[in-house]
Amino acid sequence: MARIAVFGGTGYLGGYAVRRLAADGHHVRALTRTEPAQDTFPDTVETARADMTRPETLPAALEDMDGVLICVNGGHDKATAAAVEDTGVKAVAKAAAAAGVRRIVLISGMYSQPAYATYHWEQAKVRGEEHVLTGVVPATVLRLGFINETLAQFLRGGKPVLIGKQPHPVRPIAADDVMAAASRALVAEDGDNHVYDVAGTEAMGLRDAVDKYARAVTGKEQAVRVMPLWFMKMLNATVMGGKMTRPLGIMQTMDTHGDVTDTTDFFRDFGRPPTSFADWLAQQ
Repeated sequence: MARIAVFGGTGYLGGYAVRRLAADGHHVRALTRTEPAQDTFPDTVETARADMTRPETLPAALEDMDGVLICVNGGHDKATAAAVEDTGVKAVAKAAAAAGVRRIVLISGMYSQPAYATYHWEQAKVRGEEHVLTGVVPATVLRLGFINETLAQFLRGGKPVLIGKQPHPVRPIAADDVMAAASRALVAEDGDNHVYDVAGTEAMGLRDAVDKYARAVTGKEQAVRVMPLWFMKMLNATVMGGKMTRPLGIMQTMDTHGDVTDTTDFFRDFGRPPTSFADWLAQQ
């Protein structure tokens, strides 16, 4: 197995990455800006301090690593998103090359491409993709569609809430299935760059997905309340301090475009994701 450094291991998706990589037998070095809380990671996981926005911290963090997984979110602030997801990724790609890393895997999003990158954080991810794909180290970019675990954010006070009409279908995929693919990608030996759109096999309306999730978690039949995007943006600006800016931007893009993934190459190289939506619901 390989020695893998993970940026973003304390985050929403990064935690799934660390656990999957460790379960697959990789030696995992979780890189954090501050000391992580006890029991954040499995006992087999090594931790080290590193900050993507401080390039001088990267050489020691990447020493003796075979692969690097980047799974970060710079938030909605324009300067911070750029510092993490653009120039921070560039710094990691440069440091990885100097350290002799053999493969970088970057977790990106389905809207992080010029045709859909309306918001500055998506544009930062577009540039981050460019940095790893034009760098010295072979890179794999995984552009994620809708993640099953995101559905937890649609329960408010135990009641299902949908933001926007969301008229287009999505193809949800379990986070662990995503990270199982990332684990395999990190040990690819072909020396080529790859970009994959990542999503599940089952198309469904987001409202239907929220309804099924709410029933599975609460055990109750409840109507899904639809909150208009304009209203949520007003609340975000007036009483929420802007903390929903990025999620609302994503929901706006999803409301307009829906799922834009083409998973043909992903299914060809990694197989169809093994966890059905029904099976995932049964685990909640």
